[in-house]
Amino acid sequence: MPKTAGGAYRHVRELGELFRDVNTVGVAIVEELLKRHDQKKYLRQSLRRLQERGLIQKREQNYTLTSSGTLFFLKHFNRERGRIKKDHLQKWDGKWRLVSFDVPVKDDKKRRMLRDALRELNFYQLQKSVWIAPFEISERFWKFTVMNDLNQYCKVMLIQVLEGDEELKGRFRLH
Repeated sequence: MPKTAGGAYRHVRELGELFRDVNTVGVAIVEELLKRHDQKKYLRQSLRRLQERGLIQKREQNYTLTSSGTLFFLKHFNRERGRIKKDHLQKWDGKWRLVSFDVPVKDDKKRRMLRDALRELNFYQLQKSVWIAPFEISERFWKFTVMNDLNQYCKVMLIQVLEGDEELKGRFRLH
């Protein structure tokens, strides 16, 4: 691992960027990244640790992001985005994003994963299975729902008028 936590964080970010748009990356692409990197040993070690934690799997000639890995990188990139949160919220388009879901009891683990993902994206829980946020839903969230077969249980609504939204505007600092 790098000598500092910042170094480890940087390596996780670099590896996570490989999976930003796809869930599977060829071994050759990973090897190319390692070849160009100054600290090959530490980056390779970070990759191995991600595999040990079950976030990435190596199958044949590909590295594949697991469901846990998708959630992990969703959280990771959300923290990154949090640094520019104020700028993001200043550009609010005046519309609310409402996510409603009904995941069967037999898929309780998936329901918890969905709630965790919504929390990580700074959604606010209006009711038990109804969450709301003032900003666009990230593409990573959509990939997460599809990858975990949750899209069939989710309904997303774009709302322009929400009666009594003053409290929500305060919660999201939109005034």
